[in-house]
Amino acid sequence: MSKNTISNQIKSFFDYLSFNLQYELMLLSFRGKSRKEVFSDIYYRNRWDGQESISGRGSTLQQTSVIIKKLPIWLEKLNVKTMLDAPCGDFYWLKEAQLNIEKYIGCDIVADLITTNQRSYGNEVREFTNLDLATDSLPQVDLIFCRDCLVHLSFQDAIAVIKNFKKSNSKYLLTTTYPGILENKDIVTGDWRAIDLKLPPYNFPDMLEIIDEETTERKDYPQKSLGLWKLTDIELGNRE
Repeated sequence: MSKNTISNQIKSFFDYLSFNLQYELMLLSFRGKSRKEVFSDIYYRNRWDGQESISGRGSTLQQTSVIIKKLPIWLEKLNVKTMLDAPCGDFYWLKEAQLNIEKYIGCDIVADLITTNQRSYGNEVREFTNLDLATDSLPQVDLIFCRDCLVHLSFQDAIAVIKNFKKSNSKYLLTTTYPGILENKDIVTGDWRAIDLKLPPYNFPDMLEIIDEETTERKDYPQKSLGLWKLTDIELGNRE
């Protein structure tokens, strides 16, 4: 083994240690903070290392190419006229989708993000508003689109968000799920892990439909999908 190879391996090892240390320190800093404080910190410091989109590597045009094509087809199939994008992030990739709907409402907990989106993309059909998905009153729509959100929330926060979705009396929920993982693990809000919404503590019923996103961002979790449910069918904690 050459000296250069050994040197590169040592560098990679210490880079790995440095990244993990910084990540753990970030998670420690999130403890005790509000959701707004956590996600504002992530936004302003670009914690998700988004080069193409501030919303992170899962929001690049490459990683969203499948749903950019399939989402409009689903909306037409379900006769969706009104949609809540919760959260909307920087609206980077969804602006490329041809949504033939009467009203799009994008919401996010980071106020400056909403101001930028409204200035750049707002019009008679598109509206952006600053909301906390767990506590604020949400508009009643045909479909709530919730991609890459619950995976970043603690059990407590995620369940509060789902309950608030139900409280809105909206019809459908289309959200991220990872079918086939063995169990759901709790985290501090702002971290990440894959979740299967059919497993505890969510206990969702069978999906009406599923979109395989066919992403490559995390090869250890190739089954990233969008699952469709009627919100009236979701009864948290009632399924064994």
